Amino acid sequence: MEALSLKKNMFWNSVGSLMYLGCQWLVTVFVARMAPDYESAGVLALAMAISNIFAHISLYRIRTYQVTDVNKSVSAQEYVAFRLITIAVGGIGIGVYILLTCEPVTFLPVFLYLVFRAGEVFIDVLHGVDQQNFRMDYCGKSLFIRGVLFLVAFLAVFGLTHNLSLAIVGMILVTYPVIIYDARAAAQFDKLKPSITKRRAFELAKTCLPAVLGSVFYIAVNSLARQYLQIHSGDEALGIYASVCTPAVILQAGASYLYSPILGVFAKHYLNKDVKAFNRLLGMVTGGIIGLFVVCLIGFYFVGEPLLDFAFGESILAYVYLLYPALLCVVLTAYVSFMSDVMVTVRDMRGNVVANGIGFAVSLPATYLCVAQWDMNGVSYSVSLAYFVAIVIMLGFLFVRMRAVAQSAHLDTVQ
Repeated sequence: MEALSLKKNMFWNSVGSLMYLGCQWLVTVFVARMAPDYESAGVLALAMAISNIFAHISLYRIRTYQVTDVNKSVSAQEYVAFRLITIAVGGIGIGVYILLTCEPVTFLPVFLYLVFRAGEVFIDVLHGVDQQNFRMDYCGKSLFIRGVLFLVAFLAVFGLTHNLSLAIVGMILVTYPVIIYDARAAAQFDKLKPSITKRRAFELAKTCLPAVLGSVFYIAVNSLARQYLQIHSGDEALGIYASVCTPAVILQAGASYLYSPILGVFAKHYLNKDVKAFNRLLGMVTGGIIGLFVVCLIGFYFVGEPLLDFAFGESILAYVYLLYPALLCVVLTAYVSFMSDVMVTVRDMRGNVVANGIGFAVSLPATYLCVAQWDMNGVSYSVSLAYFVAIVIMLGFLFVRMRAVAQSAHLDTVQ
């Protein structure tokens, strides 16, 4: 089947992902609008935060490894089988975490949201097959369809029952059948029947484990900060913070759409030891993320307050001050995610885990101190500090790695 151009792949990925993200945002809008207070929004925000940890464990950073596996050293069947293993392990681990850290009243909606995310995580490995073959139109269509379906299901069920758990069940029931569409699309390029040896599974687990730990540290910075806010200030405070800050996530999503389709290009430059082309692409993505930040900053200055008023009502306007620190937090979140993927692309797993681990260590006292001092804004400040530290460290590791590649390329030329 004919591959699409890079521009078309970026277009389809952006359209689908923006729709999916927009529908997720609308779910948070409507739960705040339709519920009598912000408590349901807070529980949903908690479920989303914890599910992010589950997702990063279950994804096992394989998507980046998969799409930058230029020589296809691992088969699609092995990637699919390994994903099923990581979903099971992630589900068990986070299940225990929920029982130990959450209030019993939140158990059911949080567990159900994990089930919803598990379907999303499984589809991701199928999208990796599509991306390897430069057919991200299938990814975009799947994201578009699932976004519309879960939004409609959530509105219908929550509107009738005001029961968050039942609304999440509705989301699960309408989105899981889309897996059939994704499986059929990916099956055009490779066999998908799960098949992996213990040895291969161990090799993949060992190879990607440092990147996974880095990913868990990365997402835990934000998730634990939000969870601490809930413990410190209550469900309503978390609901307010999540509601106000959700529009800023547009920046993070836009950044991922910018670089995700070109990770394979980074890998080719790295394998070809073309340091200049690699650095040029790195600069372009960095400039693009900064540009998105500036555009969003200007846009939110003019329309941020009316947008929040329209979405959540006049009661939310007292908390507009939360938006700008959140915007800084989100741009640093986006850049940490990008740099983590770059580290996996150049197979510097150690640099990934060390940088994100130090960032996480910084976040623990920072969260405690910042939330105590600035309450809801403390989440944004502590996360921003932790991610800034992680970025600086990863750039240092990348500089050392690319200098070694440049020296190797020079020796090859001389010989």
